[in-house]
Amino acid sequence: MKSHARVVIVGGGVMGVGLLYHLALEGWTDIVLIEKGELTSGSTWHAAGQCPHFNGSLNMTKVHVYGTELYPQLEKLTGQAVSWHGCGGLRLATTDEELNWLKYVYGISRLAGYECEIIGPSEIKQYHPYLETFGIKAAFRTVNDGHVAPADITNAMAAGARQLGAEIYRRTRVTDIKHLPNGEWRVFTENGNIDCEHVVNAAGSYCDVVGSWTGHNVPIANMLHHYVITEPLKELADLKMELPVVRDPYSHAYLREETNGVLVGPYETATAHLCWDGQPPRWDYESELEAPELDRIMPWLEKATERLPLFGQTGVKSIISGAITHTPDGVYLSGPAHGPKNYWMHCGASIGICQGGGAGKYLAQWMVHGQAEINMREFDPRRFGNWATKDYTAEVSVADYHHMYYCYKPAEQHEVGRGLRKSSLYDTLKAEGAQFAQIFGWERPRWYDKTGQGEAYSFRRSNWWPAVREEALAVRERVGLMDLSTFSKFEVTGPDAYSFLERICANKIPTKDGGIILGHLLNANGFIESEITVTRLATDHFYVLSAAVAELHDLDQLSWRKHDDEKVTITDVTDDFGVLVLAGPLSREVLSQCTSTDLSNASFRWLTGKTATVAGVEGVRLLRVNYVGELGWELHVPMAEMPKVYAALMAAGQPHGIRLFGTYAMNSLRMEKGYRGWGSELTTEIDMIEASMERFLRLDKEDFIGKAPTLSNKQRGPRMKLVYLEVDNTDSDCVGNEPVYVGDKVVGVTTSGGFGHKTGKSLAFAYVPPEMTAPGTAFDVMVFTERRAARIIPESIWDPSNERLKA
Repeated sequence: MKSHARVVIVGGGVMGVGLLYHLALEGWTDIVLIEKGELTSGSTWHAAGQCPHFNGSLNMTKVHVYGTELYPQLEKLTGQAVSWHGCGGLRLATTDEELNWLKYVYGISRLAGYECEIIGPSEIKQYHPYLETFGIKAAFRTVNDGHVAPADITNAMAAGARQLGAEIYRRTRVTDIKHLPNGEWRVFTENGNIDCEHVVNAAGSYCDVVGSWTGHNVPIANMLHHYVITEPLKELADLKMELPVVRDPYSHAYLREETNGVLVGPYETATAHLCWDGQPPRWDYESELEAPELDRIMPWLEKATERLPLFGQTGVKSIISGAITHTPDGVYLSGPAHGPKNYWMHCGASIGICQGGGAGKYLAQWMVHGQAEINMREFDPRRFGNWATKDYTAEVSVADYHHMYYCYKPAEQHEVGRGLRKSSLYDTLKAEGAQFAQIFGWERPRWYDKTGQGEAYSFRRSNWWPAVREEALAVRERVGLMDLSTFSKFEVTGPDAYSFLERICANKIPTKDGGIILGHLLNANGFIESEITVTRLATDHFYVLSAAVAELHDLDQLSWRKHDDEKVTITDVTDDFGVLVLAGPLSREVLSQCTSTDLSNASFRWLTGKTATVAGVEGVRLLRVNYVGELGWELHVPMAEMPKVYAALMAAGQPHGIRLFGTYAMNSLRMEKGYRGWGSELTTEIDMIEASMERFLRLDKEDFIGKAPTLSNKQRGPRMKLVYLEVDNTDSDCVGNEPVYVGDKVVGVTTSGGFGHKTGKSLAFAYVPPEMTAPGTAFDVMVFTERRAARIIPESIWDPSNERLKA
């Protein structure tokens, strides 16, 4: 065994081997994979091997499409035989909302470029003559997906990696991992130790145990999953075509042909449970199955028989019952772990066979080039914090398994695992009818329901619409109050705090106390990594804010960019401060009744901040900035004291018609103002010029991280450009990832959207070719398979000169 490598991957399942192969393809050959048993001997070998295209995420769809394109070619690429079955698939819809989902995913298919169509019940028989169509409204037919033998693709990618110079050590158990003083990692094994620049946790069912060695929280649960294969059937043996894989919400199962029999894999919706009582598997657990529990899954097998009667017409040949990993949101973990650099996660996949190739490709790009060609945020392990405890992970992962074939509507979330992080106003706002969303463990109000009915989730405008309209208009016409305590909040202090922030940020850092700027951290390639707001509280004291979901991501971005010789301290103070957003033309009148601080323009300009006493609470950070485009302040209040400030503001605001508002209204307001969002408009896929954010880019600065490649990108010219669209208004709005057309050609993609209640317009952002950015340029946007006329409008449609912000 060698003593040093550039990369050590721990785990020889499809995820680890897929990454090894693609790192080698990217040109890194001093790489090693270590597996305690044989390749695939964990959960990979017994997987059913489905490879679907259908997915509600554009980035995940790209992962899936890459796999289905790679696997049929692997034998040619590596010389290793692969049994690919390109039989296609049928995803069934049995409700109107499921049909809406099919239509939304059809738009994603146009962007991802795979062949599909939505067909009616009467057309299903020509593709699957044995399927019963009762209760079906439509089916999403994909042409080129199918299934594959998991061991085949894993061994083929392993062969390809070896041919390119990678090494694989089998029968070698890793026993520990430690971070070394020189920044490298030491991987301890039964057969010797290896030091490496990068270590990857691809340990499958053991990944939480492996993560614990280095203090990393890995939120995965091992779920017990069955599939049943029947004896061969003459009908299938005589059939000239292979039946497509069916995914059926009625039986909550996948149904397919397998060696002339029928294979059914149910995701039982009431009785699913963890393997091994939630404990990790034994270290000697290898290529084993669990005792089947047919009684537990029988109700779903009976429904599968109703959908596909062939399933009940012969005996059972085999029952596969084994562990699959699940994360609380059903999305695998792939990217840097929080903490010291170059510890990577690549695990937690519940559809790992399909995803192994694409997941490996895009993580390899991230490791080698500093970014992938797709937005990796939804895979980033740092989307979970330490609030994702073992109990939370188990409870929510079971719920996610239960809902594998449930159609989650936009904004709908799991009902379990809630209330982990709450502001000090949670109970008060709940009593006011707040409808909460969970974001990075926090409970954050979306809107306020006075009826007591709760939200009727839908792909179309629903019962929240009238209430949100009133909330948005209150902010535009009077004054509104919002709890936005979910901001990520950091203190950057020390003698070098200013020069540090100036070096890492693309905008100029304030030189006067109280100054506020919107800044961006770019990666080494000049693309957008983070968006932050920086307030200068003192010469050596800066207050940095960013998105709720970016708490660990941005803490790493700040920490990783600090030089060892810089006298800077970075402290996460997210839980220390609550945040109230007071906004609207009457906000000054309201706030002035609660503080003696001079709020006049002469004393308190837009984009400045002061520390003040509000409602008798000292140490409140008043920031004259907001995300809704109105006169207003953010009040950053010591968390325990926030109820006192809230009560005072509500009392002072009552004569002025103050109204609570949530994130639905905030989205409407920010869309009218034309404000971009991190993670939607602003991602590592694009640069500041492409995002039309030049005004926050100070290329006259001496230097900052990403400046040189930004200048190079500017000279090259934008590959695409962000535009602001008005879309013909119907009963729904763009949410992002809708295709943008000129004629029959897809020319762009929306990133987000919403309805502007004050302007009465449906609005969206989209990336289009740079030659198509003139105001008035016309497009069609596909929303639920319908073409809606759209046109570029100047930014922003509301208060373009910022007069209201400066009022």
